[in-house]
Amino acid sequence: MKASVLDNDYKLYFIVQDEDEYPNSYQYTYVGSKINKKGALLSLEGSAKEIILNDNIVSYFLIDSASFSIAANRIIEVFPDVIYSDFDSLIPNYDFINLGKGRVANRSCQLIRIISKDKDRYSYVIWIDDENFLPLRIDLLDLNSKIINQKKVLVVDFDFNKQKFEDYIADRVYPILYPIDKEDSDRKDWQVTWLPKGFKRIDTYNINFQESNIDTQHFTDGIFSFTINVSKRTQYDKVNLSIQGDRSIYSYNQGNLNIIIIGNLPAETIKQIAYHLKFK
Repeated sequence: MKASVLDNDYKLYFIVQDEDEYPNSYQYTYVGSKINKKGALLSLEGSAKEIILNDNIVSYFLIDSASFSIAANRIIEVFPDVIYSDFDSLIPNYDFINLGKGRVANRSCQLIRIISKDKDRYSYVIWIDDENFLPLRIDLLDLNSKIINQKKVLVVDFDFNKQKFEDYIADRVYPILYPIDKEDSDRKDWQVTWLPKGFKRIDTYNINFQESNIDTQHFTDGIFSFTINVSKRTQYDKVNLSIQGDRSIYSYNQGNLNIIIIGNLPAETIKQIAYHLKFK
């Protein structure tokens, strides 16, 4: 599945829907068979937002705010991290259950459920095309097996005009590359004392954003991830929990610091991580 997503050429029309929200429709065109992989994600409703991948640069073309480019090797808004996982490494923490056959976009699929062995994270059901192994439907389920986010392909096109698409990518004028000023973090005044099983810290850095220094640690288990962001407290900071589809955002104050934890994990798991943060 991972190889099919990364190395094939295809055009998908799909919808994305969060729990209790209206679905949004998208067109995604991708050429992965060449060294310089190219992709374009176009919103088909509302403002004409477009995201383009070209030579390890992802550019965001926005209507209501300034467009920008960042260094990245894929458009993260198309497929979740689970599609790119090393599944052998997930066996200690997840069960893989064969749910039989299904049909999506008039194509036969194999259904696989990926479920955590504990109650600290969500689970997935993925419909995988029998012929080309593309994921054609991805359901994210909460702890009660209720769908909280769904990506579902409606049309698959392998015969689109690839040269015309490559010319379109080549002829675009791209916004300037946005510099993200990351510095190694040497702060030792806080630490994480509890993580769900399988999670590891993969990055630690400091970002200067809008004249505020943010100390950040990034964690993942190969499927789900979260960041802990610590900065100086302001008078506007307050305890807040926001759930947006699969994303939980929890912010609170500790002494003269403001802590924001963001991740695609259940709210209770995010709170548990916050509860076990230790400050000196």
